[in-house]
Amino acid sequence: MRPADLTSIEIADLLSQMYTADHGGQDDAPSPQQRTELADYLGCHEEARASAWEAWAAELNPADWDAAEYWLDVEFVEPCPEGQTV
Repeated sequence: MRPADLTSIEIADLLSQMYTADHGGQDDAPSPQQRTELADYLGCHEEARASAWEAWAAELNPADWDAAEYWLDVEFVEPCPEGQTV
């Protein structure tokens, strides 16, 4: 999986799977390697993160937006190291 090759909707689907898995939901979440690749990519590509969030938020219950956005921005995505591109 190359995150740069995924659409915003595909990234949103992956985020949904990972979020659900992190909160005790499903067992078929993407691999740790896929998580790391996606987290690194979104950390270094703010536009992609914003587009993926927009697509994912459209599928979420509005009552879950704050918790999901916190997870995305604080627990999942790490800031891009200075000078690094993914």
